Amino acid sequence: MKHSGAGAVAAVLLTIAAGHASELENAVPPAPLIPGMLASKAAPTLRIGAYVGALSDQSLINITVLRPWAPNFASGILVDAHAVYTAYRFQSIPLELELEGGVAKRFGSREAGQQWEFDLIPMARWTYFPWNDFVYTNFRLGLIGASYVTGISDFERQFDSSGHSSRFLNLLVPELTVSPYKEAPFEVFVRVHHRSGVYGLINGVHGASNYISTGIRFTAF
Repeated sequence: MKHSGAGAVAAVLLTIAAGHASELENAVPPAPLIPGMLASKAAPTLRIGAYVGALSDQSLINITVLRPWAPNFASGILVDAHAVYTAYRFQSIPLELELEGGVAKRFGSREAGQQWEFDLIPMARWTYFPWNDFVYTNFRLGLIGASYVTGISDFERQFDSSGHSSRFLNLLVPELTVSPYKEAPFEVFVRVHHRSGVYGLINGVHGASNYISTGIRFTAF
C-alpha cells in the first residue's frame, strides 16, 4: 500500500508539471535570431520592374566605392524592363536567392550605340538592416550574369586595350532598394548595370560599360 500511495503522488506531480510546461510553451513562442529578419511570405515572389540608366565613363569601383557622390556621365541612355523571381528564402538568415531576366534598349550618341540588350542574372537579396522599421531597405547583388547585345558600341571598344569587344559579356549588378514597409507592393531602387569581359576572361575583352540607373519594381504576386 505504501508503494501504491507513493506512485499515485508521483503521477499527480508529473501531471501538474507537464501541464505547466505546456502552458509555458504556448505563452512564449520561440524568437527569431534577429527580430523581424525572417520573411513572412514563404511562397515565391514575382516582381516586375523597369529602370533608366545613364552611361558613365567611370570605373565600377569609382561609381560604387571611391567617388559615388561625383558621377561623371557620357552621352548614352539605357531603358530596361525586367522580371525578378524569388527562387529560395533562407529561414535562419535574412537572405533570398533570385533570378532576374530583362530586355533593354540603348539610346544616345553614335558612340554609345543603339543596340538591344538581353540579360539573365542570379541575384542575392539581403533583407535585414537595423532601420527597416522606418524605411525598409534591401541590398541586391549579382556577380555572374549573361549579357548579350545586338551590336558592339564604340564606347565599349575604346575601353578595351586591344580595341575590341564582344556581343556576349558578363553582367554584374549591385543594387539598393527602398520601400515604405516590408509588405509594400512596390520598391524603388538605384543600381549599376555593369557589362564587362572580366579582365579578359571572356573573349579576351578588357573593356566595360557602366550605366548608373534608377527605377521602380512592383510585386505581381
